[in-house]
Amino acid sequence: MMNKKIALFALAALPLQAFAEDAHFRLDGHLSTLGGGLEVGVPLTEKYDVRLGFNQFKFSTNQNSGGLAYKGDLKLSSVGALVDWRPWSGVAHLTAGLVFNGNKFALSATTNPGSSYTFNGATYTSAGGDTLASSVEFNKTVPYLGIGWSGNPKHKGFSFSSDLGIMFQGSPKASVTATGAWGGANIAQMTTDAQNQLNTDLKNFKFYPVLSLGMAYAF
Repeated sequence: MMNKKIALFALAALPLQAFAEDAHFRLDGHLSTLGGGLEVGVPLTEKYDVRLGFNQFKFSTNQNSGGLAYKGDLKLSSVGALVDWRPWSGVAHLTAGLVFNGNKFALSATTNPGSSYTFNGATYTSAGGDTLASSVEFNKTVPYLGIGWSGNPKHKGFSFSSDLGIMFQGSPKASVTATGAWGGANIAQMTTDAQNQLNTDLKNFKFYPVLSLGMAYAF
């Protein structure tokens, strides 16, 4: 009985073994809305691959909130663990997985003399030179869904790659600090209002679009 089970298991494994002998690991360099990155793809079967990669980038950004003009940096940093399903065993694939998300904003703003600002429905005045600084982060482990096109893992050599998808990074989480007099306002309440206002103004960032184009080599 045991010998029959071993024989059946060996027969079932033959297609996977045959595929593994023809399939190739893939190294991919790409540019995307998550930054520049590198990725390694590993074929599992004719229809399934797994990918592990990272992305990095940093650029200056502006954001208006409550009448304040914030300036700062958006730092993109992420690591993705993805599974591709090739329903037609070709170059097109559907993708699902997890992204370990380090994306964050660092923002700051300075008031103008004699100006007023409205945060979360409350109005505050400033004689000028008062500041707000904020850091904004998102959920650290987030799901990703997408579609794409990449080289068939059974074909060795160079190929183009592309992905189009959505990273569900959750609602932004702002932390605000203030300096200055702010017209004698209750600073604790004002920073809470400014924080809530900023979270509202950044709410569209909870769905982060991903567009990636790259060049891969299977070896």
